[in-house]
Amino acid sequence: MRIAKTDLIAGLPAPAARQFLRRVKNEDFEEEWALSLLDTPDIDKPSTALGLFQAQGYIERTGASDGRYLWWRTTILGNALAMASFGRPISRKTAERLVAAIQERARTYNSDLTKPYYVQRLRIFGSYLDKTIDPLGDVDVELIIGQRVTDPEALLRYAAESGRTFPSFMDQLMWPQKEILQTLRNRSTAINITLEDIELFTDQFTTVYEDATIS
Repeated sequence: MRIAKTDLIAGLPAPAARQFLRRVKNEDFEEEWALSLLDTPDIDKPSTALGLFQAQGYIERTGASDGRYLWWRTTILGNALAMASFGRPISRKTAERLVAAIQERARTYNSDLTKPYYVQRLRIFGSYLDKTIDPLGDVDVELIIGQRVTDPEALLRYAAESGRTFPSFMDQLMWPQKEILQTLRNRSTAINITLEDIELFTDQFTTVYEDATIS
């Protein structure tokens, strides 16, 4: 998905809307935390913005909401917007180079056994699969993450040892996931990575990397 920076989404400038959805996607999130993310000088009423995200189909309530703690999750549309790019189209030659590079970065990342997470599988979907399309909007990648470590305390220690400062407990806990995403993207605005099961919305994909230790 490509959007313009001048677009309005849920009453917000497109960059702000995309940033919010990037913060909350992949995991169910609690309403008060979401409202705190939307509590910025540019947003008059965070609750109104959250309601518009729901009304426009970017987020939905989860079954965990019980009246006291309200939980949400991003929809397929919301995840697509979180991955959206403002960049220019890329040539097929560039796209092929990006795919080769992400495969190599996955192999390199997995070779470091100190990492709590690893790349289990990468699948390409979207316009890249149609060789008649040139230029392309971007390269769409599904990432399946494997875990060597599941203990939350160990994950928090790993994040602390990175030397980074985290704005919240959840940001620190989610650092191993963010690290693997950043490593694979390598700052490229033309690579869109989703953790969602792409078979929920397409049967057209190809596997470009799978960890050899997974049977």
